[in-house]
Amino acid sequence: MNYFLFLYPVSPIIDFEIKMHNYSKRRYKKILNECIDNRYRQKGFKIIYIIFDDINVSDVIKLRPEDKILKAGISYKDNMEGKYPNWNFILQQLKDISTIRTIRLAGFHMWDCVEKFAKYIYEKNLDVLVDEDLTESFIPRIQDPLFRIDQYPSYQPAKSEEFIFSLFMKARQNKPWLWQKY
Repeated sequence: MNYFLFLYPVSPIIDFEIKMHNYSKRRYKKILNECIDNRYRQKGFKIIYIIFDDINVSDVIKLRPEDKILKAGISYKDNMEGKYPNWNFILQQLKDISTIRTIRLAGFHMWDCVEKFAKYIYEKNLDVLVDEDLTESFIPRIQDPLFRIDQYPSYQPAKSEEFIFSLFMKARQNKPWLWQKY
């Protein structure tokens, strides 16, 4: 079974991202849902949204009847105070872990919860890759003319900027859950 897991698609976070980048909510919603549909749903992935126990999925997300919503086991307030969910609790909600072939992970925030969860999944010897386009990098990435809704990665770091590229690659060192083949 292939899964696409999206951490915390909740209004306080998504609305903050949209406001911070002064971006159209309608356009954000359209492109995000097209990406999820083209990259994952149409390729047979089960779509799962993981939310805090006290907040619903944002209206930006177009839920389909076959999509699932899982609770993180903590409140939004607890998370904002620096507490993390029990990653095993979330993974166990997928039921039979032995049937998992692939996990693609997205959400908020890439260098915090997404990375911690990806590492946990990787340490369980599961095939995991973070779709960095569908994190807080979403708005800057969709403004790139090379961005594609149907494939990850669509981002190509500027190799001409050798120093910046070296920093970009250094951040992914020893993190096989991040795309390495740039």
